[in-house]
Amino acid sequence: MQKNDLSKLMTFGFEQTFTIEQWWTDEGFTATSDTPLKREKMLALAQAISDTIGGSFKESLDIWDHMQYETFHKDGTPSFVVTMDPGSIEVKTPPCLLKDLDEMARPLFIAADKAGVVAYRNWWYGIKGATEGGCHVNMGGMDDETNPLKLRPDLAVKYCAYVHNRPWIHYPFMGPDTGPEGNAMRMDEKKDYDKVVAAFDKYIELNKKNKLTADEIHALFKDTNLIAEKASYPSLFKLKNPLYLIEDRAQEALRSYEEFYLVSNMRLKIFESFFDDKDPEKLESFSDLHGVCLTSFWLWKNFKAWSDDLGLDTAQYKRFFDRQFPILSSGVNVPQNVSVKEGRRPRVIKDITKRGDTIVSKTIDTSFKRIEIFCSSEYDIDIQAQGIEFISAPIAVEDQNLVYRYLDIKTQDNAPVVEVNLLKNDEVQERGKFNLKDMMWV
Repeated sequence: MQKNDLSKLMTFGFEQTFTIEQWWTDEGFTATSDTPLKREKMLALAQAISDTIGGSFKESLDIWDHMQYETFHKDGTPSFVVTMDPGSIEVKTPPCLLKDLDEMARPLFIAADKAGVVAYRNWWYGIKGATEGGCHVNMGGMDDETNPLKLRPDLAVKYCAYVHNRPWIHYPFMGPDTGPEGNAMRMDEKKDYDKVVAAFDKYIELNKKNKLTADEIHALFKDTNLIAEKASYPSLFKLKNPLYLIEDRAQEALRSYEEFYLVSNMRLKIFESFFDDKDPEKLESFSDLHGVCLTSFWLWKNFKAWSDDLGLDTAQYKRFFDRQFPILSSGVNVPQNVSVKEGRRPRVIKDITKRGDTIVSKTIDTSFKRIEIFCSSEYDIDIQAQGIEFISAPIAVEDQNLVYRYLDIKTQDNAPVVEVNLLKNDEVQERGKFNLKDMMWV
């Protein structure tokens, strides 16, 4: 197998999620698997898919014995499977080559529109956020004879190291459940990271003597958190007979059929870059992984440089960053010269509900927040609030002539307002107040 063969062999399958436009009107829809409205919308979506592709559908049971719908093309070929998920409706797509993704995914969004479901959650402060259910990406091949990960299983190990060393191709594309105990954890966000490092070292040693098969790689890593901890990005849990897949869990639900191509093409370019490398990269450590490395400006700066170098159409990927770190401009008395972005930080989890080993729901303490405050570099930013846990020094964004500070805070019920003063030569040029409970300017 040569580098140029990869696009003809590697397949991409998705577990895409949808919810209803006014999701807050049906609490069970986003909290449990089986509700009357969810069944109604699943049927509507299956019918709409069937109509759109000119095929048929049937009711069946999933692995949890929950009702699902299987859809088929008019020639009987399996198409999408509409299933229940604790946080949304999940649709499993058939595996596709890169060139076929547009044709595969386009009918899904036509059908979703007909059925009245969307791939985001509306919030009262004007933001369309992630569905919570996530969107898993499975990469492999159509069969054992053509599966790149079975033909060249070293690609799977290299991919895990590569993604680990580049947070900017992880955090901006995942759902909101960030950090330890999240649903798309990095290797260094899970327990027993030292076992992973040791397994990579062992792999390099063994692979030099004799190229390891996919099953041998699975056996080597099976006790590490790349496999033993299911909530991984990436996960090698399925890198074994009969699937031989890499699963990137909890990719943010995609908003259009073209985004299926964007995230897949990005991954394909990564895999293509491995053909000249002998060993997987050494795993890097990040001293401020959940600090500055989890801010929008740091991630975009690194992604842009990396993406340009890899030959991607970088501008097409800006949408993912804008959605993960939206500018909050709702409310009154919105300042003219200073802005606030909704930031990301590891979630504080109060309770976890499991079904066997699978996490089905989490209770999050939403009072813990992060915001990024930015302005032109000619100004300074002064921030005052109760409950501040950490506030960064001003950080320059030279290519945009901006400066920003990020703020970790526990929102106080009796004092939720952040006061922002814009300074120039120590004199206040503009004042603003932002309510962390309403997520609006006041």
